[in-house]
Amino acid sequence: MKKLIVLIIILLVIISATIKIPRIRIVCLGDSITRGYMVPKEDNWVSLLGDKLGDDYKTVNYGLTSRTLLSTGDYPYMDENKAKRFWDKKEDIVIIMLGTNDTKSINWDYNRFEKEYKELIDKLLKEKPNEKIYIMIPPKIFEEDISIDRPNNDNLEDGVIPIINELKDEYKEIKVIDLYTITKDHSELFIDGIHPNENGHKVIANEIYKVIERGEKHV
Repeated sequence: MKKLIVLIIILLVIISATIKIPRIRIVCLGDSITRGYMVPKEDNWVSLLGDKLGDDYKTVNYGLTSRTLLSTGDYPYMDENKAKRFWDKKEDIVIIMLGTNDTKSINWDYNRFEKEYKELIDKLLKEKPNEKIYIMIPPKIFEEDISIDRPNNDNLEDGVIPIINELKDEYKEIKVIDLYTITKDHSELFIDGIHPNENGHKVIANEIYKVIERGEKHV
């Protein structure tokens, strides 16, 4: 009898070790700031966020360099295979940070940006109704080059930010995470005025973590 009990215990231990506990899956859509340009993979904000949230969460990085929300931009995000795969997968939390490359003068279109962001949210709410959606206001752009093919902070301040804030008021289902406010006085957090350095990614990850943790506690 004792041998049987021991055998049962061993089997239960083996079974419990092989059963995969479902994890909360967070997919992060964005441009090179999400991708982690010029920082090690383990130091970008997506990886750091996963570390901070712990083993119950899995973060997935769908960041792509130079991409825009605008379908008329030089590199539209939604045309990419990663974006297409995203619609076919089930997520628990979706984080979107697009807009920095949209601010380039060659890309920027206030009315179209507003229209296409609304269309994106409407599609998310229709096709992924059970997933929590977080939209991020991008960090400040400290780029001093005002060439038409470089991100432009004036278009960020006067266009992207007010549009995202309007979306926050219009769509109660989404949450907005403001990275502009926490970076606007801290050029030292950036490598080249656009892309965060390792400390910048830590600041971003901490802010996102606080918002998500606060939201999870109020489920």
